[in-house]
Amino acid sequence: MSKRLQSANVHFNQSGTPVADSFDDVYFSNDSGCDETRHVFINGNDLAERWLNWQAAHFIIAETGFGTGLNCIIAMQQFKQFRAANPGHPLKRLFILSTEKFPLAVADLQHALAVFPSVSEEVHALVEQYPPALSGCHRMNFDAWQTSIDLWLGDVHELLPQWHCPQDGLVDAWFLDGFAPSKNPEMWTEALFSQMSRLSKTGATLATFTAAGVVKRGLKEAGFEIAKRNGFGRKRDMLTGILANPPANRVSTPWHYRYPDTPANPTQHIAIIGAGLAGSTLALALCQRGIRVSLFGQAPAPADGASGNQQGGFYPQLQADQSNPAMIQAHGFLYARRYYDALAEKGLSFTWQSCGVLLMGFSKEVQKRQQNLLQKDLWPAQLIQPVTAEEATKISGIDIHGEGLFVPQGGWLCPAEVVAAQLEAARKTGLLSEFYNQRVTLSEDGRNVALLGDGIQIRADRVVIAAGHECAEMAELTHLPLRPVRGQVEAIPEQAPLNELKTVFCHKGYLTPGWNGRHALGSTYVKGDTSTTRRKEESEQNLATHAKALAGYDWAQSIEHDGTARASIRLGSADHQPVVGAVIPPQKTTERYRDLYKGKHNSQYEVATDEQALLVLTGLGSRGLTTAPLMAEILASQLCHEPLPMSESLLQALAPERFMLRTFKRPPEA
Repeated sequence: MSKRLQSANVHFNQSGTPVADSFDDVYFSNDSGCDETRHVFINGNDLAERWLNWQAAHFIIAETGFGTGLNCIIAMQQFKQFRAANPGHPLKRLFILSTEKFPLAVADLQHALAVFPSVSEEVHALVEQYPPALSGCHRMNFDAWQTSIDLWLGDVHELLPQWHCPQDGLVDAWFLDGFAPSKNPEMWTEALFSQMSRLSKTGATLATFTAAGVVKRGLKEAGFEIAKRNGFGRKRDMLTGILANPPANRVSTPWHYRYPDTPANPTQHIAIIGAGLAGSTLALALCQRGIRVSLFGQAPAPADGASGNQQGGFYPQLQADQSNPAMIQAHGFLYARRYYDALAEKGLSFTWQSCGVLLMGFSKEVQKRQQNLLQKDLWPAQLIQPVTAEEATKISGIDIHGEGLFVPQGGWLCPAEVVAAQLEAARKTGLLSEFYNQRVTLSEDGRNVALLGDGIQIRADRVVIAAGHECAEMAELTHLPLRPVRGQVEAIPEQAPLNELKTVFCHKGYLTPGWNGRHALGSTYVKGDTSTTRRKEESEQNLATHAKALAGYDWAQSIEHDGTARASIRLGSADHQPVVGAVIPPQKTTERYRDLYKGKHNSQYEVATDEQALLVLTGLGSRGLTTAPLMAEILASQLCHEPLPMSESLLQALAPERFMLRTFKRPPEA
C-alpha cells in the first residue's frame, strides 16, 4: 500500500552540522563539508581528468543519499568551471541521479547549506526547484550549470530496479554516500551492489567515504575492483573502485529496450509530425540537445488544434490513491511548473497566471471523493490542500459557500502562446525547419516524410508522430485505441461578480479569471466528433452545466454570453493516459508476446532491441499543459540515451505497446 514519504528529522550540532535523528549521524564532515565532497567524491572518481578526456555528449553520476544536496551542488559547480575552461569540448551536460528515502524539509536544507557561502548561488538555484516529498523521480534542470539532477525520492532498493538502462550501461561514476554502514545497515546491502553493477558502464568508477569490510566485500562480489585511498579529515581510509566486467543482461523487464540502438546526435535529423503543444515542446527539447528537427503542421500555422485555445487550466488530476495515472499527473504537473518557470526566466513571452486552482466539492459524490483523498493523506500539501468556505472565498475573490481542495502551484496559461514561445526558442538554435500547410505520409520504413502538396520527400533518421487527433487516422497507429473527443470552450465577457475572480474555479466544468475582457468557461465532451464548428447548443450546454453545479450561486444562473466560443478536438486513449515511446510494429509484438498469459519468467523472453525509427507522443487529452513538458523530456532523453526521468513502471503505463500486452496477458478464448 502506498504511504506518504516521511521528511527527515534533524538537529544541528555545535559546529552547525546537520545530524539525522533517526541515524545519529552527520550529513557531512564537521571539518568542512565542501572539502570532504571534493576529496571523496570528485577526486575519488578522478572527475577532472575523466571529463577532460571524455568524448560523449553527457556524463552521468549516480548517488546514494542526496541528504542536503551538497555533493550535487559541488559537482555542478565543478562542471560549470570545466565547461567555462573548455567551451568547445564534446562533453556538454552533466546528469546526476540521486536517491533519498527521508528528504529534508526545504527550511532545514537551507539552514544546513547556509554555512557554505562559496556555493550560495547553487544553493539558491536548488531551493528554487526543490520538490515536495513525493515518491518517484523529480528532474531539475540547471541550464546555467549545464546540469540536470534527477532526485529520486524513496527507498534506494525500490528505486534502482526502476531505472531503465541502455545495453552498454547508464552510470559513469557513483557517489556511494549515505549514513555509515554501522548506523544504516539497511542501505549497504548485496541488492544495492548488484544494482550498481547492472546500471554501470564498463569502466564506471565509484568512491565512498567508508572503508568498512562489508562494503568492500559486497562491491568486489558485484564485480568492482576496489582500492583504498587516504580518507578525509579524521578518517584514515576511503574506498574507490571501477567496474571492469559488467553483467550481460541489464534489462529488468521482458519488453523492449526503450533506448534506440544508436543515440540521436548532432549529425542526425528528426522529423516531428504535429505543430501543437506536444510537437513544439519536443522540438525545443531536441533542438536544445543539438539535434536538427523538421516540424510539420497540417494547418497554415502552428497551434491550430486544441493547443490554439486562449486559456487552459493548469493542474493535476489526482486520486485518493497513488495509482499510476495519478502519479503520472502529479509528476507531470510538478515538472511542468518548473519548466514554465524556466521558460519565463529565459525571457520567453507567454501569458500565464500562477493563481492556483480551486476544486470545489459541488456534489455529495465529489465531497466524498475529496474527503477520501484527504483522509488517506498521500499527497504533499505543496501539491494539494483542503480549504474551508472562508478560505476559498479569500482565495477566489468571490463568495464561496462550500469546502474544497486547492492546488497552490496551479493556474492557467495561454496554450497558443506557449507553443509560439517554444518554437521561437527552438528557432534561435538554428536547428529547426518548419513546414506548414502540409499533409504528410510516411514511407514503409518510417524514415521518409513525403510532403504530398509539394511532391517531395525529406529523409529523417527518426520520425515522431505528435499530431493530436490526426493520429487516430494514421495507418501506422491504427493498432492503438486512440479516441478523438470534441470540446467547445466559451469565451464569456467579463461581468460582475466574475470580474473579481482571482483563481481558476473548477466544479463539473471550469472558469478562469478574466483576460483580455473574457473568461474561459468549459467544456463539452463529445466522443468521436471531429467537427470544429461552433454550436449554439453546446454553448447552452456549457452554461447549463455551470448553473446546475452551482445551483446555490445567483451569478451562475444568469451568466451573460454573446456566443463567442471555440471548438477543438482532443485525443485520448482507452485508458486515458498519454501514449509515449517507440511504435513497435504490432506483428512483432504479437510474435514475441502472444504466449504472455502462460506466465513465463522474464528471462525466457528475448529482449527486443528495435532501431525505433518511428515514435509517438500523443493522447494528452485535456491535460496537455500538465503532461506535455515531461512527456517530451522522456522522449528526448530516450532518443539521446540520457537517463529517463520516470520509473520503469510508469514508463510501461505510457508505452504504446501496453494495450497489446494487456490483451496477451489474458488467456485466449477457446
